[in-house]
Amino acid sequence: MSPSVRIAQLDIAGARITKKFLSVTKENTIGEIKYLLFDAAKKVDVTDYVYVVDDSGALVGVFSLKEVMRTRNETQIGSVMKRNPVVVDYNADQERIVYLVLKHRLKAIPVVDKETRRLEGIVPYDSIISIFNHEFREDILRSGGIHHGIKEIEDIATPAVKLIRARMPSLIIGLLGGLLAASIISGFEEILSSYITLAAFIPLIVYLSDAVGTQSQTLIVRMIALEPGFSVSKYLFREIRVGGAIGITFALLLMLAATLGWNAPIQIGLALGTAMFASILFQSLIATYLSILLHKFNVDPAVTSGPLTTVISDISTLAMYFATASLLLQSI
Repeated sequence: MSPSVRIAQLDIAGARITKKFLSVTKENTIGEIKYLLFDAAKKVDVTDYVYVVDDSGALVGVFSLKEVMRTRNETQIGSVMKRNPVVVDYNADQERIVYLVLKHRLKAIPVVDKETRRLEGIVPYDSIISIFNHEFREDILRSGGIHHGIKEIEDIATPAVKLIRARMPSLIIGLLGGLLAASIISGFEEILSSYITLAAFIPLIVYLSDAVGTQSQTLIVRMIALEPGFSVSKYLFREIRVGGAIGITFALLLMLAATLGWNAPIQIGLALGTAMFASILFQSLIATYLSILLHKFNVDPAVTSGPLTTVISDISTLAMYFATASLLLQSI
């Protein structure tokens, strides 16, 4: 099989993959590849790598053009190519392309069929930059609770009515969540009236639990994107250890702050510390497992970010806080 330049129309959604790239076989020499490169340089979109395929079109290796120029002409590329190159599945979300490119410092990434490893096309550098820009802007909007068309939201000419419609749903969810949180606090009026110090620490408990949950979610979303085949059980077990260690640390610090800074009885300090530990551990686990569960059902875990996640975290934290405090203090 002689070296060839594969030129075809784009055939995937979003026009992210190009069919214009250099593909050769393991038997082709560096001299042949250099000749092909000079002859067809203007016809290809990817000029950073040479891709090596077998007779069925499956990707078996890759070699950078920088190394091509440094290698002797008589050398067969099969003896110097990099085997098991980084690839992305044809049906993978485009966000995974960005993660893989950044992780492995690539200038382009091959796209293959998951079952046969047939080389379907290459995502070139300019498309990667475009994807990165799109995903970054989308994540920024989602973090603010705006799930809407990026271009429409960013256009200065967009009518105020459309912006209101884009922002209102998540804020309404926030309002409903806040009312539910208020009802939870109201349900513990008796214990609050007896131990008013508990009210002073509500913002602290809620903030730290939210922060831990956000950290856990960020890390698991990154893990899902970079290493989709990771062991869920090992990851959850590690998260239990990490969340437990963080929970114990802040529980002890809060106990000391309450007893020394606020002259609270030791029972109050113990209740606060226990509630802090329980809420931090719970939030780290629920944020992690929820993201894994969403990914299992082919839902982007990033959609859980923003006001919705905050509401869920705040409500569960308050419920655990008062339930733990009530259980410990009423038994005294």
